[in-house]
Amino acid sequence: MEALAEKPGERLRIVREALGFTQKEFSDALGLKSYQIRNIEYGRHRVTEEVFAAFGKSMPELLPWIAFGGTIPVEQLRQSKGELSKLLVVRINIGLTPNAAFLEPNNGDQQT
Repeated sequence: MEALAEKPGERLRIVREALGFTQKEFSDALGLKSYQIRNIEYGRHRVTEEVFAAFGKSMPELLPWIAFGGTIPVEQLRQSKGELSKLLVVRINIGLTPNAAFLEPNNGDQQT
């Protein structure tokens, strides 16, 4: 899945879909315009500082992954106080969102 997310806009889409949000719902949650999210996801525009800042306020644990790729420890996401991060953890825990490429399993989550 990582190969599919080479650009920040692609990673932003993965997070949005993992949350179960439409582009409008996601842009509203971040305090952005829906056309900004749409244009970024379709590769028409780059992720701007404004979008990085809005995302960082809502999901600071995932900001490094959005910007650079790699993985985020699941436990770090679980300890977040951010509402969107909490929602993502709940969706993962109840099976609505499989552990995505950006999540690094902890001891209890490791696959064999």
